[in-house]
Amino acid sequence: MKTVEIEWRRLVQGGATCERCGDTGALLGQLVERLNTECVPRGVGVRLKTIALGPERIAESNRIRIDGRLLEQLQPQIVVGHNDCPSCGELLGHPQDCPTVEVDGQTHDVPPAWLIRQAVCRSAGCC
Repeated sequence: MKTVEIEWRRLVQGGATCERCGDTGALLGQLVERLNTECVPRGVGVRLKTIALGPERIAESNRIRIDGRLLEQLQPQIVVGHNDCPSCGELLGHPQDCPTVEVDGQTHDVPPAWLIRQAVCRSAGCC
């Protein structure tokens, strides 16, 4: 069976993560479960690997790689940006900008599930 690995990086400070990363983590958990239900019968499994980052690596936070490639490399319509993340600012004690994805003119703090699903399917070749 082929395995597609989704790697997700998130800020962890004092055992906590920000709301944006928390929302992404919940979305990824549900998505991986759904993808495994759909893809395992086709010979493809999906595994989620979570990497905790310290404040010195916050620029990598809330970023997703699929089989080693960044989401925006698999989905060329994505424009990566940044905006204020009050939750990270609260965790770190100072204002903080965090990554966003823009697709079709809409900015998302949490990458949409359909966008991640498309990238997984493209990488796996099973959908």
